[in-house]
Amino acid sequence: MHWSARGVLDRCRTLWGSWAVTSQQPRLSFWFAGDTGYCPVFKEVRQRCGPFDLAAIPIGAYEPRWFMRPQHVNAEEGLAIHRDVGARVSLAIHCCTWALTDEALDEPPRRLHEALEESGCHRDEFVTVRHGEKVV
Repeated sequence: MHWSARGVLDRCRTLWGSWAVTSQQPRLSFWFAGDTGYCPVFKEVRQRCGPFDLAAIPIGAYEPRWFMRPQHVNAEEGLAIHRDVGARVSLAIHCCTWALTDEALDEPPRRLHEALEESGCHRDEFVTVRHGEKVV
């Protein structure tokens, strides 16, 4: 869920989209959420394509909420997407690279870690990485 524009006069005439990669032997799956606001469609994504072994889910560029809510999720909504699509492990994206919006660059990962703790999820279930960091 996000507005789009490729030029000055074509507002909302193209689609933003997520995509999935799956294999059968062995059964592995990856889902890229793309740039999105939270909406009920993620449960449908799970029904059609999931659950997923790995998902890349945005958690940043969300403030001010009155303006950004329709196109960018915060950490708590990112966690809801993680659960909705049935991801075994998720990787946080769309945060901490440059200041697009009003939240501090270190806020999205901190809020995600707090949301994971409050929800009872393990920290390794939805990971954040610093620039240049490897995930094994």
